[in-house]
Amino acid sequence: MTINELAAKLVMDRTTLGRNIRPLERDGLITITPGRSDRRIKELRLTAAGEERFRESRRAWLEAQRDFEIGFGPERSAKLRGLLHTLVDSGLLPKGEAS
Repeated sequence: MTINELAAKLVMDRTTLGRNIRPLERDGLITITPGRSDRRIKELRLTAAGEERFRESRRAWLEAQRDFEIGFGPERSAKLRGLLHTLVDSGLLPKGEAS
């Protein structure tokens, strides 16, 4: 995935994302390489260590989401997520401010 593609998915400014991923590269969790077809484009890839960290983080995230739903209630949680998706999809947030 390119930095621009990831920034768009995260509804985040590309330059902000670029600064935020440097520690991931420094810690060996991702690699940043020139694009295959266009060397001006930067492509991001998870390393083996990054994939392992992702699996660990995903388990913790799912557990946190489950705990949130238990405390907040499944129905209210679903409504809140729906409202947040609607807000992001509405275009009301200036680019880079949804993060």
